[in-house]
Formats: sequence, C-alpha cells, structure tokens
Amino acid sequence: MRRAVVAVTSLLVALGVAVLVAYLVLFSVISDRAAQAAPADTAAYLNVYLQPSAGQQMNLFDLIGRLRGFGDAAALEGKIDEVAERLLGQAGIDYLKEVRPWLGAQVAVAIAPGEAGGAPQILLLAAVKDPAAAQGAVPRLLAGGGAAFTSETYRGQATMTSPQASYALLDDLLLVATSRERLHMALDAASNRSPSLADSPAFREAMSTVPADHLASAYLDLPRTLGIGAGGHVGGYSTAALAITADADGVHLNGSVPFVADAASEEARAAHALGARSSTLAGWMPRSTSAEGVIFGLAQSLADLEATIADDAALAPAADALNQLRAIAALGLGINVDRDLLPLLDGEAAVALNEVGPEGPHGQLLLRPGDAGAGEAALERIRAALVDRGSTVSTQQVEGSTVTAITVPLVGRIAYAAVDGVVLLGLDPVDVAAAIKARAAGQTLAEDERYTSSFELAGAHSGNEIWADLPALTDALAGILDPGSEVRDILHQIGELAMSASATDDRLEIKTVLTVP
Repeated sequence: MRRAVVAVTSLLVALGVAVLVAYLVLFSVISDRAAQAAPADTAAYLNVYLQPSAGQQMNLFDLIGRLRGFGDAAALEGKIDEVAERLLGQAGIDYLKEVRPWLGAQVAVAIAPGEAGGAPQILLLAAVKDPAAAQGAVPRLLAGGGAAFTSETYRGQATMTSPQASYALLDDLLLVATSRERLHMALDAASNRSPSLADSPAFREAMSTVPADHLASAYLDLPRTLGIGAGGHVGGYSTAALAITADADGVHLNGSVPFVADAASEEARAAHALGARSSTLAGWMPRSTSAEGVIFGLAQSLADLEATIADDAALAPAADALNQLRAIAALGLGINVDRDLLPLLDGEAAVALNEVGPEGPHGQLLLRPGDAGAGEAALERIRAALVDRGSTVSTQQVEGSTVTAITVPLVGRIAYAAVDGVVLLGLDPVDVAAAIKARAAGQTLAEDERYTSSFELAGAHSGNEIWADLPALTDALAGILDPGSEVRDILHQIGELAMSASATDDRLEIKTVLTVP
C-alpha cells in the first residue's frame, strides 16, 4: 500500500513538474531587449516580435492556417519569406540573402521629437541571431542606400556614421539612427550608462496595463508625440499602450489610456464622460454598411485641442490654419463654425460607408446632438445661409420624414433629414433615404449578427467605436483601391474588425478584435 501511495505521489509530482515546464516553455514572455537600448526620451515606440512565445505562435498559426493555402506550416514560412522578399525587393534589398540569415526575434522603432521643431529622431532596433552573418551582411545592406559611412569608435564600440544615418552592430542588436548623436544615446542606454526607455516609470506603468505575452506592442507619450512638450496632457491623456495578441477567436488589439481629470479642461472632461455611453447610431445605418466609425463629444474635443494649440507658440501655424477655415466658412458660405456646426457635434457622431462608386462615396454622416432642438436650429441657419448665397433647395418625403437636398454652386450637393433627434446627412438624397428606410424596416446594422457578434468577441461595446466587414469593405473600395489578387483573396477570407474605446473614471479602455472564421 505504501509503495502505491509513493508511486502515485511521485506520478503526481512528475505530472505537476511537466505541466509547469510546459507552461514555461509554451507561454513564457519574450523579453523586450530593444526597449533596453531605446533612449529614455523616446516618445513613440513600436515593437514586433518576429518569433513570439510558443503559445502565441500556436494561436497565430492556427488562425493563419484557416486561410486557403496557409494550412501547412512549411508552406506558411515559405509564403512569409516570399512576401518579405517582394516588399523589401522594392527597396533593392534581397531579404533571403541579406536579412533573413542574421535577423533575430525582434524589430522595434523608437521615435523622439526633433529639437526646435526639427525632424524627428528615429532609431531602428533589430535583434541579431547570428553576429558573424550580420557582420558581413549589414555593411553591404546599409551601404546600398548610397550613404558614405565613416568608421568611428564610441566608448569602445565600433560605429559607422554618415550625414544620412549612423549605425552600430552589437552582439545581439543592430542599432540604426538618423543621427550620430541619437546612435550615441542608444549605445549609452544599451550599456546602462544612461537611462533607457525600459527604465522609464511612465513606460513601465503603461506597458503593465496590456498583456505581457504579445505579438506586437506600441507605446506613446501623447503630448511629446503631438509636439506639445514633455510632462503635459492632451485632453487629460498623457500616455497610451497597446498590444496585439493571437487568440482562438481572432487577433486582438487591447490597450489602455489613463485619464487625469484634474489635468483636463472642462471640455475634455465632458468629452471623456460621453465615451462611457453606448452608441445608438448603428440603429440608423443600412445593413449594407461595410464600415463605420463613431465618436462621442467631438465638439468638446475640438474645443480642448484648439485651446491647447492657442497656448503653444510652436503650434501657431495650426492655430492660423483653423482661423483661416473659420473665415472661409463665414465669407464663402455664411456659416459660423462655432454657432452653426459645433452644436451638431457635441453628442454622438458617426460615419457609415456603403461603397465608393464612380460618382463618389455612398454612405451617411449621422449625428445625435446633445440638444436635438439646438441641432435642428443650427441646420436651419446653415440652410438659410447657403440659400442666401445662391444655393437651391429641393425636398421629398420618405417614410413620413422630409429629406432636404441643397445644391451649392461650385461645391456640390448635400442632403439631410432630422428624425427623432438624429441628423442624417449624405452627398445624395438616396443615401439619406436609405438610412430612413432601414430604420423603419428594422434592417439596420445594429440588428446584424456581423456587427453584434464581433463586438462580443472584442469584449466591450460602448463609447467610441470602429467596425468593418473586411470582405465587404474590400469590394466597396474596389473602384478606387485594388490591393492585388493575393491580398484581395486573403481579405475575403477574414471576417470583421471591431474596436471599442470605452471610458471609465480614470482611463480609456481599448478592445479590438479581427475575426478569422
């Protein structure tokens, strides 16, 4: 009996160890070596793992294997090589001979704003799996761009510099920078002589909010990325982190953007609060819609952005451009932007695309103003102003609602209707009528399983959103965009893209899924 107990105990321990080892092997997180060499002042950081954890590889290969022609792992690797060879070949680079032999598991780009409005400082970081192969290939690869490099030494590290770019090849990492100074900063960060992005508390905190085991990630210091300066906020937001992961139901993009109410203006706080609501405008979009997007509090966000621009002398050209647009609208069309347009944008706004035909796009701009009465009054002022400047007006009845079409000389035609607190606009009365008819018949996107099920997979559905039926969108754009037969075939096998950006008290949560049936 004792032997049996010992045997069973030993078996359970062995199984437990095996499970633990398998978990560590399959699902262990790949370390971000590139972030340890990116300077701490990096404002935008994009990272891709070419060889992610075994768990992510299994999920990704399972998803890709559902596509015709990608079921076999060996064939998949060959197709990836073929695509990389074709894309890099356009730049005169032989991927199979000059890149693949030495390229390791990670490629990243770190960007910092230029000084005094100058060009941004860009740093490319690529993992090296075979230093010997890289030593032979990288000089030929970079010299092929036409730059004349000079050999230098910085703190004992060999570097190659030129006016166009500078690079250094470490044992495990290739660093290519747009300037000699940026390369030196990267070398100091890589050798722990100065802080790196990985040492930044803001970066660590932001990345802690996304899945640690991922295929790719992005980090943004929003104020510095937009040129506003360090230590500030954009509408109460300061940093953003996003990560792409593969799961059984599709590819997910999840992220988080912290919101600091005390650092936000009244307008920005109002816009953020609206992002907690659920969208209603899909209930007016025809079921034939191929893509749509919804944003809450656009007027408030624009007011906050304009105030931010006005307070920053470096952004004076942008402020001047906005003032010129106001003047053009007032003088040319008789429209007061603040009085006539912004009241239409202070609630929920959406764009729905059906298709792009030879005569232009077909779809709707849908608005649900915070104050329906104020919105209708603004529409009437715009109509009267356009008529005063020579525009002609016609109307028609659709399902008991009035559709108004205005033809503006030298500009074009616009149609609109105000129904149950929602303003429907289009370039053609037919598009406005389509939305009214879809609502009356209950044949809207909101009732379509393509729409509802994709947001269920995304894991959230409130606030700002983007949705697209990729096969339908591919066909809708066929008149202006042909991605090629191979890409078109792949897009026709992929399902829907659904993204929800939902506001909470202290952050904006981003949930996205790309489904693969």
